[in-house]
Amino acid sequence: MNETTSASVAPRNKDVLPNRNETENQDTDESDIEERLLAVSCKSGKLGAASFTLQTGELQILEEISDRAPEHQIFVSLFRQIEPIQIILDSKSQGTFISAVKKIVFDDEINVDGKCKLTFVSSKDYNFEACKRRIFSLSLPNEPPNCTDEERTLFLRTVLDFSQNQSVHTLGALLRYLDLNWSNLCMDLHSKPQFLGLKRISLSDIVTIDEDTYRGLQIFSTQSHPSNFKKGVQGSNKEGLSLFQIFSKCSSKVGHRRMRILLRHPTKDLTTLKQRQDALTFFMKPQSDSVVRNICTSLRFIKNVNGILAKIKALSAKAYQWKSLYNTLYNAVLISEICESVARNSLYLEEIANFDTNKLYEMALYMNRIIDFDLSKSEGKFTVKAGVDKDLDMKKQIMASLHGLMSETAKIEMDRLPTFIEECTMLYMPHLGYLLGVKAWADNLTMEQKELPDMEFMFQNNDYIHYKSKGCEELDMIIGDTYPEIVAHETRIMMRLTTIILENLHTLAALIDKCAELDCLIAISKACKELNFTRPELTTDKIIQIKEGKHPLYLTTCDNFVPNDTDSSLEGGFVKILTGPNASGKSVYMKQIGLIVYLAHIGSFVPAESATIGIVSNIFTRIQSTECIAAHMSAFLIDLRQMALAIQESVSNSLILVDEFGKGTSESDGLSLLAACLNTLLFKGQECPHVFLSTHFLNVKEFIIDTPIVKFLSFEHIIQDGEVIFLFRITEGSCESSFAHQVARSSGIEDHVLARAKDVLCAMNNNQLPKPNKKIMEKLNRITHKTKRQLISEDI
Repeated sequence: MNETTSASVAPRNKDVLPNRNETENQDTDESDIEERLLAVSCKSGKLGAASFTLQTGELQILEEISDRAPEHQIFVSLFRQIEPIQIILDSKSQGTFISAVKKIVFDDEINVDGKCKLTFVSSKDYNFEACKRRIFSLSLPNEPPNCTDEERTLFLRTVLDFSQNQSVHTLGALLRYLDLNWSNLCMDLHSKPQFLGLKRISLSDIVTIDEDTYRGLQIFSTQSHPSNFKKGVQGSNKEGLSLFQIFSKCSSKVGHRRMRILLRHPTKDLTTLKQRQDALTFFMKPQSDSVVRNICTSLRFIKNVNGILAKIKALSAKAYQWKSLYNTLYNAVLISEICESVARNSLYLEEIANFDTNKLYEMALYMNRIIDFDLSKSEGKFTVKAGVDKDLDMKKQIMASLHGLMSETAKIEMDRLPTFIEECTMLYMPHLGYLLGVKAWADNLTMEQKELPDMEFMFQNNDYIHYKSKGCEELDMIIGDTYPEIVAHETRIMMRLTTIILENLHTLAALIDKCAELDCLIAISKACKELNFTRPELTTDKIIQIKEGKHPLYLTTCDNFVPNDTDSSLEGGFVKILTGPNASGKSVYMKQIGLIVYLAHIGSFVPAESATIGIVSNIFTRIQSTECIAAHMSAFLIDLRQMALAIQESVSNSLILVDEFGKGTSESDGLSLLAACLNTLLFKGQECPHVFLSTHFLNVKEFIIDTPIVKFLSFEHIIQDGEVIFLFRITEGSCESSFAHQVARSSGIEDHVLARAKDVLCAMNNNQLPKPNKKIMEKLNRITHKTKRQLISEDI
């Protein structure tokens, strides 16, 4: 114990008030930092993974899933959802998988600030049988009490499918790694890893989207801090204009974190999507405003209970964390009760209402009756209310009278001290008991000079010499170590309360998880209501039909956006080739389609008058080409990589968006590559994916097969006074020209430059040389004559 209690006596014949230093422990917010370790293994095309959160003690295991080489899209999606600080990898993993992991770890755009490290472990030390034995020794809070090894093994088999070799290998490897490196990870030599739960996660229903698509569609748009001093500091990045920025208006921090995971996990599960749509439909009704408002009020108090419970289990929880846990319990129960009254409106709300909250209510009731939150805040420790324990109340009464008793004892001791001593202080120190502090009466006193009659010298601290007097011994005998006894007594009560809380950990964690998702859906419903989104019809048929569709991000910045229809079906054609003038709206139209399809796959409403969206398995784009020196790839090479991924990985119900592929090389090479890629997709016939492609190769029709699944579209425009006026309305047919010169004039290019460009274009069309430019020829002649004179004048 470091606590000390003191009472001081004034100098002789003087009246001075006691000097006490008090510190007030103020309530602070819970830390949001969650550092995760991720162990992965991929063999024979099967991906297994397990993660551990250092702050909360939560284990997560991925159900084994197929992951195709060499892109390993499933692993990339998992990495984005987990965001680990360290990846643990078997050194004998497949070469393509190791390359994919290294690519992510060393990519500055994906691994922001290089926070993720890669660690290779020996396959000899982490063989399958050793990993399996380590899992069987795993102890979880929700296992049967006082279970034997056989019972624990049986329990673990109900939690984990041991037939999934890669999942078992990664979980065992992760546990063994934690055992060997825990002191380095948590900087504590005496603690051991604590596991508060094991959660199974699945990616079998995910719609795979590569990182280029996330950036190209502006689903996420992270911006670094402009200052070099703050760039790279955790929390310094901010979100630019993106879907995440529009939707991330959650009431709780757990909801805000869950929103990122939800956007990273678009799903193909129709049941889940329709449950979310039903919830959004209810939240957007005017008569639901009061219910939504009450739920949001309670959601503000929902905290990350796993982190708090980890602190409580380690007996290191602070007063504000106990208060946060109580608020979380109370408000989680309150949210469940609110959902009971409206459960008939949505199956999702019904699931929250059906939670057995009786135990959670009892936990909150116990905490409220036992913990004195006000005193806990002021004293900075767990404090029990009066009336809970008689013995504890008696000790506190003794402690309350201790200050006055110590002051009286100090006055008595003052009369026994020699007259040359001006003042003394009585204080209590754990393990030493009660001591008498005397201010040094001279400088540089020897040990003999420090001896006082009937006093035992203990130690000197600065100007005060401390003694054990008869009065101190009497206090030791009568009162004893009251403060440590109070702390120990309250600690025993806290441990009994902690046991009750941990027994219902999984019910609480599951309810908090549902509340976080509820927070996300309410935030999405608010954005949908504000932007006037409508509910799409979801189907398993291969169809994308959108009426009066709009770009969701443009709606926040543009008041007069022109909507357009979309029809990708067997009758309407699966392949749309878009042509039109530069800046006529082709790119915005394709991004609009991609975002509407994406929104439908997270359960959101969409910006359209109506929409019928068939479930897709993948969304690929060739829209944005961000050159990176570290990647050693030019813009054209990045375009080729994106196009190759779309062709190789796409299936019948994929969506492919291609914006001006082939523009990074010569016209003939670009046209031939574009035609070849299109034909590869068209040869699939009715199995061809949904394709939307914009191009300025106006003669591409001559180089692709003639099939009814291809439709040519263009954007309406008019030319007035030599300038192109865009109408941004899509229509059937092809555009005859890109109108580059007119667009250049409207962009500020000078007339004499445009005139020269037209002369060069005319000559090229006639297979002739353009007329010489007078100014250029005069300049060339002057240089030629000057060079000629210099050569003649020199004696060669």
